[in-house]
Amino acid sequence: MQFLRFLLLALLLLIPLPAFGYDVLVLQSLHEKGYEEAVNGFKRECRASMRRVVLSEYAEADVTRITREEHPKLIVAVGDRALALAQKQNSTPVLYMMALNPKPRRWSTGVSMLLDPSRYLSVFEALGTQKVGVVYDPSRSGAYLKRAQALAARTRVDLVLREVRAAKETPRMLQSLRGKVDALWMLPDATAVSPGATEAYFLFSQGERVPVVTFADVYLTMGGAVALTIDRFDIGRQLGEMAQSVLEGKPVEEIPPEHPRRAITKSNDGVVRQLKLSSVTGR
Repeated sequence: MQFLRFLLLALLLLIPLPAFGYDVLVLQSLHEKGYEEAVNGFKRECRASMRRVVLSEYAEADVTRITREEHPKLIVAVGDRALALAQKQNSTPVLYMMALNPKPRRWSTGVSMLLDPSRYLSVFEALGTQKVGVVYDPSRSGAYLKRAQALAARTRVDLVLREVRAAKETPRMLQSLRGKVDALWMLPDATAVSPGATEAYFLFSQGERVPVVTFADVYLTMGGAVALTIDRFDIGRQLGEMAQSVLEGKPVEEIPPEHPRRAITKSNDGVVRQLKLSSVTGR
């Protein structure tokens, strides 16, 4: 009997309990502050009934079974793991947010974590920099850099690109930029900006006396000059508006993926003064 009780408890922990009669299934990869902010923003904008499943609470979650038995009208995937699972089923439209590398799929769209490249180009123009070095992995950031190059062609900014396919290549590629750039653009690219290679950006910055413009304010404390970050709560609101359109009948395939509409600019005043740059905050 004790064994049966243990087995029953284990099954309850492994399998998400069914819940019926809701419109939106929110699949969240894990409990994390940024994800929670995005979900709160989503709830602010989308008033539909919903059920939330946090995947890290389960050893396994069968999303196909959940959608088959509970018939949500829409899945909202929060994070890469949640998106990968949501895209395994093909009966319910998927909207995503907080996913770093969303892959295009039928019945799937959302708000990316990447700000439109034009936001960064505006920062480089404001700083007065023209030759901007970028290290990137083509398999992760190739499409993004292609758009950035097209936009840069309309400005005074010239992107000097270096490709890497393994994290260990980043320091060497940065060194190849010595004397050729007057700024570095640090992308949210897991190959080019791995934990082991991060220091190389700031050593380059100090040695060449060029600013690093980055995507996360945590890098300001390491020597970054300017950080252009996303507003997670607003991303949730942006996706909530998308969800409302889908629930009101707009086909998801008619909604293109979007960049976050709001950016937050922060700077390291000490580095900005040291490099004699113009302030870009508050622009």
